[in-house]
Amino acid sequence: MTRLMLFFDFDGTLSPIVRNPEEAFIPDKARNWLERLSENKECVVAIVTGRSLKDIRKRVGLKNIVYASNHGMEVYYRGRFLLRKGDACKRPLKSLEKELTGKLSGIPNVHIENKGLSLAVHLRRVRKRYHNKVAGIVRTAVTPWLKPHKFRLAGGKMLLEVRPLSWDKGKAVLWMWKRFAPKGLPVYIGDDVTDEDAFFALRPYGITIRIGKKKKSYAEYRGLSIGKIMDSGILGAMALS
Repeated sequence: MTRLMLFFDFDGTLSPIVRNPEEAFIPDKARNWLERLSENKECVVAIVTGRSLKDIRKRVGLKNIVYASNHGMEVYYRGRFLLRKGDACKRPLKSLEKELTGKLSGIPNVHIENKGLSLAVHLRRVRKRYHNKVAGIVRTAVTPWLKPHKFRLAGGKMLLEVRPLSWDKGKAVLWMWKRFAPKGLPVYIGDDVTDEDAFFALRPYGITIRIGKKKKSYAEYRGLSIGKIMDSGILGAMALS
């Protein structure tokens, strides 16, 4: 029986926050630790991220891991999709991408990323004085699309994101937990606003950890770093207990 179902966010959790999202990476120590956990027969390891599947598989590069991309709308494991949601979103998101590209063309360094099932407007390279202006343009442009297409506009660390209303990381982790390890203990580790859905969903059943010093969170434990968790050896010990 699998003892643990381990869920990890990527950006800000396994990867340090970087100015350019395209430069995100997993440090060698974290990668080696993750690989050891994935090889432990008592564990199932999943990466739950807002990134596209192609992007996250390239950055993590481990085979025996469940990849839940686009906030869990795509669940991929050992060469095949186990879950795909939101295909109907692709066409309207493509049109919205074109509209936002035009309306934000006067703002330096805005990066619009179409991930197929979600659309992100990145602010990390945008000067702070433009942030409110970008947010206002995005909200005005996106609002007419929300109700007809059942989208929601959400914020994250230095980004605004449009994605389907019907699915989030919370629903995704519950689905994966029941699929892979229904009798195992779920553990979720993340650092972002989007991880709050997962914290809320799993807190009654398992262990939820928010990386960093954020005081308001649904996570049971807060203020830890991924380095401290790795050095403690606690997850490996839990798998063997």
